[in-house]
Amino acid sequence: MKLLIILSIEEYTDDVRKILARQKVPIYSETNVHGFRTEEYQPDISNWFAKDDHGVYSTLFFSIQDEECVKRVMEEVKIYNKETGAEKQNPLHAYSLSVEESA
Repeated sequence: MKLLIILSIEEYTDDVRKILARQKVPIYSETNVHGFRTEEYQPDISNWFAKDDHGVYSTLFFSIQDEECVKRVMEEVKIYNKETGAEKQNPLHAYSLSVEESA
């Protein structure tokens, strides 16, 4: 099993929902996130958080799925970022983590 995590700015939230639906993710959770920069210059996330005190509204999606499902979602997120140009401004950030144990 894998834990799938996707971070999206508010404007791309519906697009992430569509990706999850197309890839047949049967259940997921989402929560609102309000992000801020802590340093003036952060090249790895240059456009992810706002430069002022107001921050930016984002959405965090997460789901535990089988490895094949997560691979499909990760691939579609990569394609989405390239095709929409989001990778240059505010890309979707997707992560896959192994679930070692559950109860």
